[in-house]
Amino acid sequence: MGKAVRVFTWGVCIVLLVAVLYGGYLYQATVKPFNSQDNTVINYTIEPGTTTKKVNRQLAAFGLIKHPKMADLLVRLHDWSHIQAGEYELTPSMTLEQMYQKFEKGLVVEPDSVKVTIPEGYDLEYVAANVSPLVSLTAEDLLTEWKNSEYINQLINDYWFLTEDILKDGIKYPLEGYIYPITYSFSKGAYTVDELTRQMLDVTQKKLDPIRELFETSPLSIHEVMSLASVVEGETQNTEEMPMVAGVFFNRINSGMYLQSDMTVLYALDEHAVRVTEAMTRVQSPYNTYVTPGAPIGPVSNPSIDAVKAVLQPVSHSYLFFIADMFGCVDGKTHFFETYEEHMNFYRAYLLPSYEAGTNVCRQQ
Repeated sequence: MGKAVRVFTWGVCIVLLVAVLYGGYLYQATVKPFNSQDNTVINYTIEPGTTTKKVNRQLAAFGLIKHPKMADLLVRLHDWSHIQAGEYELTPSMTLEQMYQKFEKGLVVEPDSVKVTIPEGYDLEYVAANVSPLVSLTAEDLLTEWKNSEYINQLINDYWFLTEDILKDGIKYPLEGYIYPITYSFSKGAYTVDELTRQMLDVTQKKLDPIRELFETSPLSIHEVMSLASVVEGETQNTEEMPMVAGVFFNRINSGMYLQSDMTVLYALDEHAVRVTEAMTRVQSPYNTYVTPGAPIGPVSNPSIDAVKAVLQPVSHSYLFFIADMFGCVDGKTHFFETYEEHMNFYRAYLLPSYEAGTNVCRQQ
């Protein structure tokens, strides 16, 4: 009986020790920044009447804290409950305490700030159209400034991810692919082109700095990585599929095949069609991967960090073909194949009518 009691006691002690250690882990994980290297600005709004418990769950959903329940405990312990409604600029590099200091002091976003959202996979012409008013220029004039080789060389000297490759003959826009897709918050007032450009490139640098070593060990140049990442971004918006798509492109390159990405055809033609015809694939352009081997001469859009990581860490497999079920006729996912015959059989059986119509007609069959 005494032995049983001792065993029970030791069992309780072990459980308590594990609980204490786990609690300590959760505490440390919550009081520290979610990512001390990530200064990406996230605009977060507290609606009137929102509880701190709801705030913590929303912060977790935004990727700003890791453990909302531990955050609830910390808020109660430190009496951080006197929060004010409004819109706040937060970053993953902030601690929970720093966020709540903002909430308690009401340090909301200034009403004279201007927000510009650059969606993932959009090109530099879209960027210029949306930020050019900040420098009192037309989009065309801003793009001209961004093609000035003297100015671009200054940027190359200051940003490690910009190389002389962006000034190759045939490049449409040197900065294409290097403006990170995110929501930017600009102060109202006059910006110079250099101030505007560097504010955006600074965000790109903060995104790429943590994976710089992967660039250094990649068989591709930085520019080739960004070019291929832009194609991956255009071929699938599902981040889980990106390493698989990147793997297909590497397999094709290693097999001496052309990438044959429709995204590069559309960029070469400056079009936004749903379906690429055979005639379109014959356009002679260093961007068109139907006629140019390897990656396109430059990025065809501004890729997300997920697409860049996919190229730097592709999934190893034997697939050479893929097609996206973009109209949801099967499951809405990208499907991969080892042979062209398998690829075409799937396409004809499930996707062809919708691709031709440019809309979902599969349920009408």
